[in-house]
Amino acid sequence: MKQTLSILFSLLCLAVLASAQTPTQIVTVLKGLDPVELVNGHETPGQTTISVVRTRYRYLFASEANRRTFEQTPEQYQIQFGGGCGQMGSLSGAGNPDRFYVFNKRIYIFASESCRNSFKKAPEQHLEIADSVPTGTATEQKRGQQLVQLALKGFGGAAKVDAVKNYQTRFKLAYKQGDKISEYPQTLTIVFPGQYRNEYDWGSVQTGDVLTAGTALSLTTRAAATDTWQREAPVREALERALYREPLAILKARREKGFVAVATGTGKVGETTVEWLTVGIKGATSTLGIDPKTGHVLQIAYRERKGAFGDAIKTFSDFRSVNGLMMPFGVSETFNGKPVNSPTTTVQSIIINANLSATLFPQP
Repeated sequence: MKQTLSILFSLLCLAVLASAQTPTQIVTVLKGLDPVELVNGHETPGQTTISVVRTRYRYLFASEANRRTFEQTPEQYQIQFGGGCGQMGSLSGAGNPDRFYVFNKRIYIFASESCRNSFKKAPEQHLEIADSVPTGTATEQKRGQQLVQLALKGFGGAAKVDAVKNYQTRFKLAYKQGDKISEYPQTLTIVFPGQYRNEYDWGSVQTGDVLTAGTALSLTTRAAATDTWQREAPVREALERALYREPLAILKARREKGFVAVATGTGKVGETTVEWLTVGIKGATSTLGIDPKTGHVLQIAYRERKGAFGDAIKTFSDFRSVNGLMMPFGVSETFNGKPVNSPTTTVQSIIINANLSATLFPQP
């Protein structure tokens, strides 16, 4: 029960954080303290005449030498997670740039004092790093490639998968608090190769993250007016990992440089015996549970953030034909072995090779 409440709190925080963003306003951060000095353990005020603006943040420096140091390696001294809350991660809403904490010579900001306190208890559990690349013997790698082919067959065949130019899934998220259930739409759009858009409609505000042409953007829409702003490398990397948690996207990437597939044994998904296929691509490593009879991907497991990082498992069912591809319309999820009961996720529709508007993937 405690873990379920923690997951619910984390997910609701995402909605609150997203609705609070004011992305186009450039603000002076860290209470005006010099970030180079801050990283080195000193709270030294910067000068308004010595500054650097990166994305929506203005950093002040105590000296020209510190400004040059910052510009040589900004990733070392700038706010981490692209300004996302340190407890919730780079794909959360923006943290308060004056509520900071320095860990391991990196600066993190937070949406609330409770977020900062949670991070301080176990910082390592909140750090975003690329997954380890899977390894295996020659035999395991050979079987891994065979399982990739089996999974392609389960989707309808390699030709059908290769013909997919884009797909869009619409979900309904239902949050239960007491006797009240609140429902919110989520739309996930993927255009191959490598474009990803994930958006939520919270009612009075709509938020989204977009990966396009190797660049990450975030969007906030209020009263039909949309703010679009470019995000930094950690956000782009997190969006790439999210893209390659999608089984169809994983299979589409099978010929890309750096794709690794390794057979990692057998197990059970419910009552069905599966073969495990561990796949790595662009910092995302996931393990797929494949039904050897049908080729259906029945499960995917990976390292995921719900506040702190843990083990996420999604189980798929209710496979239906969409444009000749067998797509799962049933999905359930566990986190660290416990069912994720809120939000419940319902697949509303899946559309393949739609005539999508170019405005879905704006250029920076």
